[in-house]
Amino acid sequence: MGKQMKWMIAALIVLLALFAINSYQQGKYNATSDRVFDLERENIFAFEISKGDEFISLSFDGESWYLDEHDSLTVKSNTVNSFLNTILSLKKTSLVSTNSSKWDKFMVGDSTGTHLKLLDHDQQALGKIIVGRSNAEWSSSNIRIGDQPEVYHSSENITWQMNPSPTYWGEVIKPDSSSGDPID
Repeated sequence: MGKQMKWMIAALIVLLALFAINSYQQGKYNATSDRVFDLERENIFAFEISKGDEFISLSFDGESWYLDEHDSLTVKSNTVNSFLNTILSLKKTSLVSTNSSKWDKFMVGDSTGTHLKLLDHDQQALGKIIVGRSNAEWSSSNIRIGDQPEVYHSSENITWQMNPSPTYWGEVIKPDSSSGDPID
């Protein structure tokens, strides 16, 4: 039995070595992250959303968010916070296509998708995606990252948050009537 045990131990060592080599080689093919944006929130100082002729730009001055070119609106901070939390936790769940001729089918073409660009404090692009509605999965969106040809399903449906309307992001704050100032 001692000789048989030595063979079993040798076979086990060989199998473990083969498993380790295989695991190492398979690890080279895994994506480093399935997150769409590998960014920290404190690095985002602006974002732009556009779809067709509609365009909105929001900027952060270090203390609060404001709508560029819409001085009469105050940014809804809960809307911006929810949006950034969703975008930064967004993951690619499955590859849909690698064929750029099908971008319009997935609504992520340059003219059919909604564009999002995240910017740093110097207005340099941190990341860009094009988002389209998924006809196959109501709970996800189709996304194309930067200029890459691949189209992915996302972990959440974000199309409704990719709204280029100023009134989605901001609101008119009415003056406080309790201040005692006369109203004209």
